[in-house]
Parts: sequence; C-alpha cells; structure tokens
Amino acid sequence: MECSLFKCNRCSDCCFFKGEDEDPILLPHEVYYLRILGKHIGVKLEFKQLENGFYRWIIKDYCPFYDPETRSCRIHVEKPLACRMFPLLLDIVNLGVVASSKCTWAGRCIGRIKSISSEGELAKTFPVEYEALKELLGVIYSNGVIAVAFRAKATEDVLSRLREKCEITSCIESRLLDGLHLVLLTGCNSKFVEEVVGSDNVEFLIEEKLVLV
Repeated sequence: MECSLFKCNRCSDCCFFKGEDEDPILLPHEVYYLRILGKHIGVKLEFKQLENGFYRWIIKDYCPFYDPETRSCRIHVEKPLACRMFPLLLDIVNLGVVASSKCTWAGRCIGRIKSISSEGELAKTFPVEYEALKELLGVIYSNGVIAVAFRAKATEDVLSRLREKCEITSCIESRLLDGLHLVLLTGCNSKFVEEVVGSDNVEFLIEEKLVLV
C-alpha cells in the first residue's frame, strides 16, 4: 500500500518556512557545524538559543541549502537530525512524537499515521526517520556526548586514535566540504579528544559536552 511506508514526494514544502514556529530545532553541535558549511558557501545563518539548551534555526523562505533546480538538499547526508527525521517531530518539552502537517505524504496518509500504536509500527512506517529520532533521543538522554567537527589530512588516523578510548556513536562525512567530518563520542574525556584532534593537520575543531535540560 502507498501509505504503508513513508516516501518523500520531493515537494519542497519541508524546506520552505513561513514563520519561526516552523523553523527546525537543533542541537548545539549542529549549529556549529552548519556555520562551517554556511561560511563555505558564503551564507550567514541565524540561530536563536532556547532556554532548554536547544537552538532554533531561523529560516525565512527556502532553506539556504535547498537547491530548487534539482529539488534536493545540498547537505542531505549531513543535515541536522530535525531534518533527517522529518516528517516526524519531537516535542522537546514533553518528548512526544507527532507527524508534521506540512508533509504532503502525511496529509494523504493521516489515517495510517493515526493507526500507529507501537514503537515497532512507527519504525516500520518511518524506518530512516525513526533512526534519526533514536539518535536524537540518544543525545538527549546521554550522560555526556562530545561533539567534534574536524577537517584533517589523515582522517582515518584521527578516527583510529579516537577509537582507542572513545566510542564513536556517529560519524558523518560532508559531501559539501571535502574532508570535513562531524563525530559524536562517548566514553572518553575532552582532554584525550583535544590531544588527538588538536594537531597541525586539523583545520576545524569543536569540543563541546552536550548538556540539555
């Protein structure tokens, strides 16, 4: 059935924003990473810090990373979790999950969405988006995640050294900026991370322990 599995219709509605209430909610390290990408393409991005530790990405009209000619996202692989999990939306206050009314598929398949009664059904209907949701919740409920964005001459060497004491929970390689990686780490301390990435062959660096309330 058409409504048994979510499929993006490439309508661009999710990439067009009419007001601040529609703007994506981001994690702190996503803001830093997007600023790197924005600087690369010559676009100044605007963010508003929220009281609970999240940020709101202020977008007017189309997202600056949306390509209207190809009707696609230029940072699809590395886009923020809020975008990767769309049309699923997380209520950051009550941590409830709903489907966005902006999505044309969700509007057409509202009956199917309302019939979802378990986490398993949610995962089956939105498999890719559900994985992004799980990653977001993993960061929120973690005791501490260190986020590192770096551009190195020897990426595999850096990752190999980080694996000596850290668990890499996520590693994203940029398709927009060659060599740029965003890595989430647990199980190690910031001093060790600084020793690994704080060398001459690293162009960008962010070390931040994510603490959300």
